[in-house]
Amino acid sequence: MSSAKTRVALWDNARFALIVLVVIGHLISTVRTDTELGFGLYAYIYLFHMPAMIALSGLFSKPEVTPKAVTSTIQLLVVWLAWEGIWALLRGVVEGKQLSQGFLVSPAWTLWFLVTLVTMRILLPFIARFKHPLLLATALALIAPLLPAIGVHFSAARTLAFLPFFVGAYLAKERGWLTGEWFMAPSAKIRAAAWALLAGVAGALAATAFLPGGIKGFWRIDRWLTHRDSYAWMFDKAPIGGWDANGEGVLGWAGLAAGGILVGAVLIAVATAMTLALLLVVSRKQSIFTVWGARTLYVYLLHGVIVWALRESGAVAAVGSLGWGGVVLLSLIAASIAAVLSMKWVSVLFRPIVEPRIDWLFKPAEASAPAAPRPQP
Repeated sequence: MSSAKTRVALWDNARFALIVLVVIGHLISTVRTDTELGFGLYAYIYLFHMPAMIALSGLFSKPEVTPKAVTSTIQLLVVWLAWEGIWALLRGVVEGKQLSQGFLVSPAWTLWFLVTLVTMRILLPFIARFKHPLLLATALALIAPLLPAIGVHFSAARTLAFLPFFVGAYLAKERGWLTGEWFMAPSAKIRAAAWALLAGVAGALAATAFLPGGIKGFWRIDRWLTHRDSYAWMFDKAPIGGWDANGEGVLGWAGLAAGGILVGAVLIAVATAMTLALLLVVSRKQSIFTVWGARTLYVYLLHGVIVWALRESGAVAAVGSLGWGGVVLLSLIAASIAAVLSMKWVSVLFRPIVEPRIDWLFKPAEASAPAAPRPQP
């Protein structure tokens, strides 16, 4: 992306680190339950990588409805629709699948992120007018899973689940919470504390692996971390150490609400802490990763096709059958995919389906406005 403003290395370095985690998570997803390492790695990644991606988007969002913001948001919608068509074509030709009744209504695989970003951008001008916008966003995130009807349609459940990170990041930028030296140039002690937190979460997951049945035997936390189901469903399908908060009657519902909100609040707190820790340890210096981090939308959209092809060919299952070594190898393959898709030739070749020109959709006065920034996941 070319911009009149100087890009800050921190944000692009963080974007690249996160997009690598996205690809790893997707590549090991179908074999995650085969090993403790695979399940633990998947849970670790999903604890914070999408909240962090959403937060990075929120940092650069504004509540003003300007021509530039409208163009950028509509570009996301156009990209989403184009890729829904691409996925429908791929699955129709390769798998012989017909369009489902949920076509467009339920975004295809990774495309939920685009729908969620569009929705959040539309909501932000309204939420920002409240006295306590972050409190409102958090309340919506915690209450929404009490309503089973809120699900995958137009990514509603995930939009509400991740809304606190988007709004919180917007407020952090707007109110200058991250402008201090402690964040922009963190000391060795602060970095050490951040590394300790990230390592501590990994250590907690590793310790749980030694319980009877391992991590997934104690808690199928992966089912909670998809953020698309109700508390009732999650407690039923993924109770925590045998704790199922579902009950009968009003008291049963109250117990479910209390238990679900408690778990949800803990997950939000952990994701927030891990996101902040990652941003503190990420390099502030320019490097090849900074350049690659400016092209994460290409990686996000294109890696899905590669991962899908590897799954369909049986390659992922074959490598995953190697056990812990297979998980490590899949992770290295995922990092390599992210690196290759971040290269300039990829952005040149696939620009028409990742960053299509949409100026022709607008009136001349709007089309002459500054080019819309490239949406970053």
